[in-house]
Amino acid sequence: MLYQSTYDDLRDRIRAGEFAVGDRLPSEADLLAHYEISAITLRRALDMLREAGYVERRPRVGTTVVSVEPSILSATDALEIGVVLTNFDDTFGTRMLEGMLDEAGADVHVILKRTHGDHDAEDSAIRTLARRARGLIVLPSSSEFIPPAVLELLPTGFPVVILDRRYEGIPVSDISTDNIAAGALATEHLFGLGHRAVALVTSDSRVTSNDDRRRGWVGAHARNDKKLDDGLAFHGIESTLPGSTERPEDDVARLVTFVEEHPGATGFVAGEYNIALLLRDALEQVSRRVPEDVSIVCFDHPDATFDRRLFRFTHIAQDQPGVGRRAVEQLLRQARGEDGSRKILVPAQLVDGASTGAVASAD
Repeated sequence: MLYQSTYDDLRDRIRAGEFAVGDRLPSEADLLAHYEISAITLRRALDMLREAGYVERRPRVGTTVVSVEPSILSATDALEIGVVLTNFDDTFGTRMLEGMLDEAGADVHVILKRTHGDHDAEDSAIRTLARRARGLIVLPSSSEFIPPAVLELLPTGFPVVILDRRYEGIPVSDISTDNIAAGALATEHLFGLGHRAVALVTSDSRVTSNDDRRRGWVGAHARNDKKLDDGLAFHGIESTLPGSTERPEDDVARLVTFVEEHPGATGFVAGEYNIALLLRDALEQVSRRVPEDVSIVCFDHPDATFDRRLFRFTHIAQDQPGVGRRAVEQLLRQARGEDGSRKILVPAQLVDGASTGAVASAD
C-alpha cells in the first residue's frame, strides 16, 4: 500500500539521520513530487509518523522531527481498526460486534463509532478514524451512494470493508447476508404452509438488504407458480429507522390500512423483528390472530435466552457473528497487503417459532 511504503521510507530516513531531531521534513509539495503519490496518501503517512512519535505537525510551520525512535508503539506493532455503524441492538448489530471482537483478539484494538443514520456524522466518523486506524469496517446509512470519505480512501489502498450493503462497480470489499436467498426462504416457508397471498413489509430505508429481500420474495413467487401482486409489498415503515422521529403508533395505523386493503393476505414477511411487532399490533386491531389467522416470518430475533415466556417469531437468523468475523478477517488481510476487494455472501437459516401455522382448510 502506498501510504505504508511512504511511511516506512520516511521513518527509515529519520532513523538513518537524514532528518535529525529539530529538522523540518521537506514541504508537502516536495514530498508529493518525490514519492509520486496523492495528497491524501501523503497525509496518511505523515499522520502515521506523528502517531508513532517521530514527528510533530503544526499549521503554518510544517512537519518537524521530534524523535529518531518511536515514543509509542509504531503502526507496524500495534493495530487499531475502526468500525462505523448506523446503530446496533439485540436484534441486529450487537452479535456482529461480538464476532468482530472475537476475531480481533487481544492484539487488534477496535474503535467504534455510531452515526444513527446521519450522513454528515458518518462522513466525519470515517475521516476521524482514518487518521488513526489502519483500516475501517463501515455499515453505511444508505446504499444509494457510498460515503464520500470512503471514495477518497479507496484509491490510496486504505483497507475498507463494507457491511450489509453492496456497491456494484466499486472496488471495495463488502460482506453481507445472502438476502435474496433469505427473502425467498421466508416466502417459500409460508407457501409451504398453504398461504397463497404472502405480503412483504419493510422499512423505508434505501438499502440493498431491503432490495434483495424483495427480489427473493419476487423470485419465490415465480418458482412456486404464484401470481405476484406488487400491491402486497409495503415499504412505508419509518419508526424503525436509525434516528427516526416517527411514532410507532403512526406506523401501526398505516399497517392497519394496508391489512384492511388486502384482506386476502394471510402470510407476511417482515423485514425486521421490530416491524413484526408493529405488524402484530396492527393485526390485533383488526381482530386477526397470529398464528391462528395470519402467519408472520421476520428477519432476526433477540436471543432472550433466559426469557422462556417471550413470544418467539419464526424468523430468518442471519449469521451475525460470522459476518463480523469475516469482516475483520478480510480487513486484516488487506492491511497485510495480501489481496484486494472481495464480495462475500453469508448464508442465513430459518428458525421455526410461534408466529406461523398451516392455513386452515375450508369446511
